[in-house]
Amino acid sequence: MRFIVLVLASLASGAAAQEPRRVTLDEALRLASRSQPAMVQARQDVRVASAQERQSFGAFLPSLNANLSTSKSGQRVDATSGQVTRAPLAFNDQYGISGSLDLFTGFRRGANRRAAGATTSLREATQLRQEYAVALSTKQAFFNALAAAELVAVAETRLRRADEQLKLTAEKLRLGATTRSDSLRGRVEYGNAQLQLIQARADLRFTQATLGRAIGVEGSVAPVPDSALEARLGTLDTAALRHEALANAPSVREAEASVLSARASLGANRAAYFPTLTASGNSNWARADSNFLGGEQFGRTWSLRLQVSYPIFNGFTRETNIITADANATAAEARLRDARLLLDASLTQVFASLDAAAAKTDIARVSVAAAEEDLRMQRERYRLGSSTIFEVLTSQVSLDQAQVDLVRARYDYLVARAQIEALVGHSL
Repeated sequence: MRFIVLVLASLASGAAAQEPRRVTLDEALRLASRSQPAMVQARQDVRVASAQERQSFGAFLPSLNANLSTSKSGQRVDATSGQVTRAPLAFNDQYGISGSLDLFTGFRRGANRRAAGATTSLREATQLRQEYAVALSTKQAFFNALAAAELVAVAETRLRRADEQLKLTAEKLRLGATTRSDSLRGRVEYGNAQLQLIQARADLRFTQATLGRAIGVEGSVAPVPDSALEARLGTLDTAALRHEALANAPSVREAEASVLSARASLGANRAAYFPTLTASGNSNWARADSNFLGGEQFGRTWSLRLQVSYPIFNGFTRETNIITADANATAAEARLRDARLLLDASLTQVFASLDAAAAKTDIARVSVAAAEEDLRMQRERYRLGSSTIFEVLTSQVSLDQAQVDLVRARYDYLVARAQIEALVGHSL
């Protein structure tokens, strides 16, 4: 008996361990932002760009180097005999400091600093776009899992109705009040309901696994329903949203930053046509202490140098670099124009999708109510013998489809809203 209890407890704990983790939408968004590879890469790109910007500022500062060396000698080898003979110990120390500063670089340092700042802005804009892109994909996975769970409930309800109808048909057949054909049709509907439930449960497992991957969690993840998510938006000022998005949308800001970065890079390459003026200097100290030399020797040397360099010809490297940078700037400007056009077209599409989903949701609610009443009447008529099984099954199928359409329309509305938020760059 104790063994059976232990086995049952083990099975229960195993079943509990297989239960998917439950997350709210806010938690899912937080986990996705922390673990999605695209977000991790975007944050690291910003980190690297900030370091490169600091490095570009460092070009305005002098470079300093220190050196130190020491040596001790006390043996020498006779070149003829190869014998090692001792010599008086000698110590030699050398140390010094040197530095250099670019006085003029043909405006290269300033151009490089502007290019580095533009690159940092570009990486930050890319990170912002990735944040909303990851939020959109996470919301889609979250809503798909919620919809799949509701579709399982719809399939279970259909199976329950098919079972009730099959029992009623079997009872009427036993009483001789219906035909064998009605019983067979009821059996077919019951089988179809079973197939729909099997597929719905498979879809639920897939969407829960997809949600787990989206938020960086191993195994399946079940979303926590929240009725507040389905609150309808008021009337949107689409013109104002469109104007705001064309100025501040993450995709537009990223394209604008790309143009600035390309132009700054072009300026940095043009600096190669100017001469470079560099000042450098060093100071060195040396100390030698040797009985052989007769005591301690000390010396100091220093130097200052001013150097001007100008590349007269470098195999058309400068020209090629400038043409490449100019081509990149031209392409970036074209991408900026296309980003604005794509944003405008996408907004038109998602505004229409939002309105369509809202209208389909309202229609589907009415259809579900009508289909439920129709099925109730048809089943009652069938029970009384004034209706056929075909009419009952037709009403059942209509109700099932209306319920499926309602679930999909509701979550289509939420996805359309999330798409608008991703495009404009803020919550509605």
